Amino acid sequence: MSASLRVVKSAGLLLSLQLIQRGLGIVSTLILARLLLPEHFGVVALVMIALQFFELLVETGNQQYIIQKTEVSDTDLNTAWSMDISIKSAMCLVIIMLSVPIASFFDTPALAPALAVASVTLPIRALKTPGMMLLAREINYRPVFRLTLWQKLLSFATVVTWAFISPSHWAMIAGTVVSAVVFTIGSYRVHDFRPSWTLAHLGQQWRFSQWLLMRGIVGFTRSQIDNLMVSRWFGTTQLGGYNLVREVSLLPALSAIIPMTEPLLAAIAEGKKEADTLAFRVRLGMALLITVLTPITAFIMIYPELIVRVLLGPDWSEFAGLLRPFGLFFFTFCLFSVISDALIAQGRVKLLFWFDLLSTLIIIAVLAGIARESLYTMAWARGWLAVATTVLLLVILDRETKFSVGRLALLCLPAAAGTLFALSLTIALPLASQHFLVEFLTRGVIFVFSAAAATLVIAWLWMRGTEEGHQLRFLVKKLYSERKSA
Repeated sequence: MSASLRVVKSAGLLLSLQLIQRGLGIVSTLILARLLLPEHFGVVALVMIALQFFELLVETGNQQYIIQKTEVSDTDLNTAWSMDISIKSAMCLVIIMLSVPIASFFDTPALAPALAVASVTLPIRALKTPGMMLLAREINYRPVFRLTLWQKLLSFATVVTWAFISPSHWAMIAGTVVSAVVFTIGSYRVHDFRPSWTLAHLGQQWRFSQWLLMRGIVGFTRSQIDNLMVSRWFGTTQLGGYNLVREVSLLPALSAIIPMTEPLLAAIAEGKKEADTLAFRVRLGMALLITVLTPITAFIMIYPELIVRVLLGPDWSEFAGLLRPFGLFFFTFCLFSVISDALIAQGRVKLLFWFDLLSTLIIIAVLAGIARESLYTMAWARGWLAVATTVLLLVILDRETKFSVGRLALLCLPAAAGTLFALSLTIALPLASQHFLVEFLTRGVIFVFSAAAATLVIAWLWMRGTEEGHQLRFLVKKLYSERKSA
């Protein structure tokens, strides 16, 4: 099977899985937003920020290392597994010891026990079989489908049950722990590789991981600096609203779009020895991603109040306006992630680290200088800074792979035109007097179908003579013939 076909099939499988997961996530958010208070979400946000930071301090980058290697041995897999367990177990102890001082720094006593309990997920997740990395390397996500589904179902049941019985931030903490346990145990059911303890290839993996580790720390700072500033300048309650609306804007990214792009990393790594193949895969992958992102971003920015009212309820309406600038953040979040993965697949981790470091220092300086006025100033400043850094990184990727920014822009025109058509049609609908849920569903359904139809028609006319158009038609025919023969 060709790499392009494997990428498409794996992406489709991941999309199906993530749609189910996100359905559970949306239902969970709908329930929790009506049971919990902004300060509960604020505590959880601080827990996740602290946990992500400490996890990045010990991120070995083992999956990226395994994927980009030409040949992988059992010793490579066992070393990656042993490194992960050793480092993350030690970090768990460090977090437990620092939980009280961290809670004092943020003036949030409830943070200490919550952070200590959540920290056990680090060594628990590290215990999963390294066979999962082989599945990612082979662009084979089918075995992960059932496991992840069970993981999300059990986590969802835990969160909702706990929230009904005892509404507090502990509902989400418990769901996080259950999710880690289920995935780790289940990993040994979906892959037969059984690890053994060794650090024989520690030096090789560390030479690859050190720049990735430093880049992860810097990247975390860039992604979470606005949350930290909001916590310090506006308080935990405001952080709860700010962070929850930001998470709502990222729902499509974290649940479907980013996981769908995982197979692209392996495909780019496969083609890195052939310049033309590499440029084509990068250009086509980026064009497909932007085609998906454009209409979603437009809908988020046009109807923020309607989205927040449906998903979170009227009690969160004061934060609804934040969703508009976070639409920019959503678009660039997905794009930045894929560009970064493409550079990592080329082995350009050191270059990526220096870019992240410089861009993060600029973001911190700008936010500290102009964003103290209000949450909205913070959100808009963060959104436009994300746009600027993503454009710069895209130019760097073009220089490394020669995929041609100009050709990419031409491939994205059908999505832009289709989105404008769908917006003009949706905005003209006289639905303001309808119930907000009826309005949301009507506008949403009409927007999605009209944007998809217009984009497909325009793309068919626009791309008929292009290399990308021929490849997409070939993949569609191949998938159809395989499905028909099956």
